[in-house]
This record gives sequence, C-alpha cells and structure tokens, in this order.
Amino acid sequence: MSRRVLIVGLVGLFAFASRAWADEKEQKPEEVQAKAESDSGAVVKFDKGFRLQTKDGRHEMRIAGSAHLDVRTYYGASTAPHSFDIRRARIDVMGRMFKDLLDLRIQAALEDNPYIRNAYIDIKCAPFLHLMVGQMKVPFSTEWLTFDNNVNFMERNTGTPFYAFFDRGGMLWGELLKGTVTYNFGVYTGAGVDLDATKGDIDKSKDIVWRLFLQPFKTVKVKAINGLYLVGQGTWGYQSTPTKRFEVSGLSAPDYESLVWRWRTEQVLADNGRERDVISAEVGQRTRFGAELIYLYGPFTLYGEWAMVQYKDIDIYHNYFVGSNRKKHDLVLSRDGTMHAFTIWASYFITGEEKVLNNFGFKQPVPKRQVGEGGFGAFELLARFSGTFTDKALFDKVKVSGFKDVDGKDGIGSTSSVNASVLEGAYRLYEVTGGVSWTMNQFVRLQLNYTYLWDPTDSQNGIVSAGGSDLSDITKKNKLIKSEHFLGLRFIFKI
Repeated sequence: MSRRVLIVGLVGLFAFASRAWADEKEQKPEEVQAKAESDSGAVVKFDKGFRLQTKDGRHEMRIAGSAHLDVRTYYGASTAPHSFDIRRARIDVMGRMFKDLLDLRIQAALEDNPYIRNAYIDIKCAPFLHLMVGQMKVPFSTEWLTFDNNVNFMERNTGTPFYAFFDRGGMLWGELLKGTVTYNFGVYTGAGVDLDATKGDIDKSKDIVWRLFLQPFKTVKVKAINGLYLVGQGTWGYQSTPTKRFEVSGLSAPDYESLVWRWRTEQVLADNGRERDVISAEVGQRTRFGAELIYLYGPFTLYGEWAMVQYKDIDIYHNYFVGSNRKKHDLVLSRDGTMHAFTIWASYFITGEEKVLNNFGFKQPVPKRQVGEGGFGAFELLARFSGTFTDKALFDKVKVSGFKDVDGKDGIGSTSSVNASVLEGAYRLYEVTGGVSWTMNQFVRLQLNYTYLWDPTDSQNGIVSAGGSDLSDITKKNKLIKSEHFLGLRFIFKI
C-alpha cells in the first residue's frame, strides 16, 4: 500500500511541476524579465489575519494565532475539579504558491504537551483532483473537521476513537458535478500524530479512509433546499495493539474532564525494572462508519450525525517478561464489540448571521455589526442532544492474579491481582447541552454552555468522573457516577 501512495504522490508532483513549467514557457523572455522586475518585493495585508503577499498576488504567507481560555465548573455527584484552563493555544503558518496551485500549512499546538498538529502540503492538479500529503485531520465527521476556532459548542459531543483525529498519510480529494459532490480517499498510519508514534508507525498495517460530502441541490435556484447536505464516511484497518491516541486514553465525555468509559486492557501487577507482570491486549481490526444530515437556511442550522466504531478480536493477555524475554503469555479474555454515538443539534443567530459549510467543516460568520465598529456583535442560541451506546460485553471483567510459577519460583506479582476488562464506565450515556455564543467581532468570541450527562441504566457502571482530568486525589478520580452537571465559559481569541 505504501508503494501506491508513493506512486500517487509522484504523479501529483509531476502534474504540479508540468503546470508551473508550462505557465513559464508560454511567456516570452522579455515578458518574464519585465514581470520579475515588477513583482520584486512584497506587500503586507491584514485580512482576517496578517498576510505577506507578492505584488502580483501569486504567492502569499499567512501567520495566525489563537487561544481558548476556559472556566469550567462541575456539580452534582461529580468529582471533577473546578478549573481555569488554557484549552488551546495555537500558532499557524500557511502558504499559498502560484495562486491556488500549492497550499501548505504548519501548525503547532502549544497547550498541554506541545506538538505539531498540522504539517501538510496540498497540490491542486485540477479542481477535481487534489493531493494532500503530511499530517492532517483525517476526513471523518463534519463536526470533527471544523476548525477549533469555529466549534459550535465548547466541546464536541464525542471524540476518539469514534473520530479519527489527526494522522499521517496521504489523501486524494476534489469536487465533481459543479461542486455538488466532494470526495475524499486516503491512507493513514492509524496510530495518530507524530507525538503518539514518534518514529512513524507502530506496525505495518494502515487505515483506509473514505468520505463523500454531498450538496445535491447546490445549483437549484430554490434557497429553501440549497442548504441540504448529505455525508457518508468510513475507515478500515488492522492494528496490533490498542493505540495511545485512539484506545488507551478512553472516550472523553462532552464536559471534557470526565470520561464516558476508559480502557482497562493495559495494567501492571508488578514491575521491578527487570521483571514485569502485566496485562496487555492485542487488537485485530477497527472499522468506523458515519452518516450526517445537515440543513442550513439563513441563520438556522440543523445537524444530525451517527457514528460507529467496531472492534474485532480484542484479546487480553496476562504476560510475564524478564528483560525482553516473554516467559508467560496466557489469554484471559477475548471480545468483539461495537460502539455507537449519535447527536442532534440546532442553532439560530438572533442577529441574522449565517454559518458557512464545506467539505472541511463549519465556518462561523463575521458579525454584521462588529464590536469596535459601532456594533454589538452576533448572538447565537444553541441546543444539543446526544447519546453513546456500547456493547455490554466489552465491560465484562475477569480477575487476574499474578503468576506464582515462573521458572520454578513465585513471580514478582504473585501477591497482586487486578480486574481485567476491555472497558470500564457507562455503556449507555445521554447528554443535553444548551448554549449561547457571542461573536464580538472577527477576533473574539465567547461561549457559555450548560451540559447535563446521565447514565440511565440500573447497573453499577457509570460516568468515569474526573477520568480525563489531572485530579490528584486518587480516591475521587475515576469514580463511577450516574449523572454530572457542567457549566463552562470560554474566551476565544484569534488573529
């Protein structure tokens, strides 16, 4: 598969080079010289950010930055801590060469553990054929593809592993039939960003990704149906172990600091530096599917999404290592399982603005009357309902005791035991969120959200409260509860 990606990349680069060469060849030598003299130097522009542009407009570079500052509070049975947080802090450098022939982007995420977020090049061979190569958002879900500065709610209704996050690979995409159809097809590592697998990948398997973004009535002169969108997408791939990005960290709840569930396949019974008694898993296959129905009409937006991730052959083993030698390898649990997530939300700009939507997500409008120019900004009301459903078999537990016979003697974990399972948490979860968004101008936006989460089952499972936080009290972190309230305020600054 890697050879195919290389061949496609070479074809794209050849097309790009041929087009650029042909443009120069069509000009006479004296025209090229005159053009070079007139184009020398550059101009600085400010258009929703700083732009450095050549005088002829053929090449430009944009430097942007943004920060999201959160105030988060939790109530009810929640053990998550009230917090002030730098949710996001980003520096972005984007370039456009030969007008629209070549786009590139390098973005650094500076919050938490800094890492490179975007690092890709997009070669436009034709309107119907683009080649993107590098590290980028995997084309899955309009909610996920929406740039962080344009998010509709403080937090998305779901996350990884339902969404495919950022990954490294290549993608072909383009618009067909007068823009009514946009296709995406890519091949990615399936392991996440460079921070997660720093040397490239964890195995030979790759993820195959596809997405179709349809606006069937785009060319129809009836405004009431122009804004109807249909989206379908999927990923498929094998993997050798639960990945750091998509599995081990668990599924974040829509209030950010708690988890719907966490993975319990990787546990340590004992480790003295040379010998290790551990629980770990092997995974055979991970498949995602998603479908969306979106409707925009003036200041009103209605969004519906269903997403599914299916795992096959999750095998949990009890292992004993001495150095790099594996002395024991006992299968203790094997499960297949499917997880479903859905969301429905609606929003309305009471000041009349309208969202914009394309293959790469939503874009928030600039207020008709901005604060700083004699206006009061744009006000948006939002409401969302979502749910997560996970196969109960993935929560089955098996008690595992440390090995008592390793090369004729007790292992270092012989007096220890753990409960091994694929998941721990809520196999049913519902969420309701109400929000107000105030876009003061093109640089500043405020979001106020209230979220209520609840597990409707009678089981002993529940929301993993504070499971995604840095709470230091281990007696409260990962506590299973039935409901949780969240109230949050976010300040978004961008330039």
